[in-house]
Amino acid sequence: MLRRFKKYTAAAVICASVFMYAMASESASSAFVEACRSYTRGDWSDAKFMLKKAVSYKENLNPDTYFMLIMAEVYDGDNKSALDDCNFFLENFPDSMYYSRVYYQKGKLLYSLGEYEKSVVVLSDFCHQYPDDELYSFALFYIGESLFAGYKYDEAGSIYERIVTEFPESPKTPAAQYRLETILQRGREEKLLYLLKQTGEEYLAAKEEYERQLRLYNSEAVDSTRQKLSAAQAKNESLEKQVADLELQIAALRDNQAEADRIIQELREAGEKDIPDPEPFDEKKYQLKLLKQKALEAQRILDEKNTASVMEGK
Repeated sequence: MLRRFKKYTAAAVICASVFMYAMASESASSAFVEACRSYTRGDWSDAKFMLKKAVSYKENLNPDTYFMLIMAEVYDGDNKSALDDCNFFLENFPDSMYYSRVYYQKGKLLYSLGEYEKSVVVLSDFCHQYPDDELYSFALFYIGESLFAGYKYDEAGSIYERIVTEFPESPKTPAAQYRLETILQRGREEKLLYLLKQTGEEYLAAKEEYERQLRLYNSEAVDSTRQKLSAAQAKNESLEKQVADLELQIAALRDNQAEADRIIQELREAGEKDIPDPEPFDEKKYQLKLLKQKALEAQRILDEKNTASVMEGK
């Protein structure tokens, strides 16, 4: 009797196990099917949730399902989770056909998260390992973006120039061209701003000398002082003209930038998503602007004093 009971008990356990496995398989299949439906609709938040549920079943723990999960997280903007899952994928599925894609996504995600140096390392390694991959130019672009974000403009410019030269048909070429023009213009503008600063300092020095000569007006011979004042005024006018010329050149550069911004806006409207944002506030430019304003104010005050002194001399 006891032996028969044991047989029935064992049979019941086996039947229960088979039933639970069948239920688990059905649940795994159902979760994956629902995830695929959301993924197809582009409902990334729902697809991400269902895919996380799907990979919790060992039946779905495979490269295909995990790659879908990573891409759903990328499209949903969940970069931190996507990066974590990229690391899991690369560690557990080294022979997958998606391995190079996930490796690229890891580098791009590091850039998106502000890990610029790490992004350069990963994407450079991707380019080294997969020189013929269709994402090669994309990887170069994000290497350039990481360098640009780290203020390494010369290195970034070399990368952008390479994209424009070697990959003219790449979707990233217009954005790379824009960045290259931005870097070149930045160099030209910095040079002009430096000249403006130097000229402005010389201009202020000449103003101080002019004011000193004006103070000596009543203590020296009138003719001699007038000659010195006239020479100082001529020098001031020359320097003022140089400042004006430099300002015109800077204005022309800004007009070129406005045209470049218009082109970038057209690219955005055409669907290009990876167009860089404008550069941040430039403290150096602001300070130079204040310097120029002070110089002009000094000129106005000195002109008024000169006029008053001449009138008194008459």
